[in-house]
Amino acid sequence: MISLGILAAGWVCLLQTFTSCGGEAPIDAETRMEIDSTVAAQSNYARKELDSLCVVYEKTLLPQMIDSIKKVRLKEIERQLKTVPK
Repeated sequence: MISLGILAAGWVCLLQTFTSCGGEAPIDAETRMEIDSTVAAQSNYARKELDSLCVVYEKTLLPQMIDSIKKVRLKEIERQLKTVPK
């Protein structure tokens, strides 16, 4: 989660750079290339982090959620079966 905060801070800094007011000179090509490479690296890092989180959730949280849904549904079925006349 820290990596997402760093990424967000980077985007805010980048946004401020492009939207700052005043009579500043435009960004030169070298600086733009540095910004592009930094953003690309941060994006790749964030993508890898998010992908690994998805894998962890898929292996841990998803089965727990499915089990919980199954338990609730089984209780509903049992309750309904008790109301069926014999």
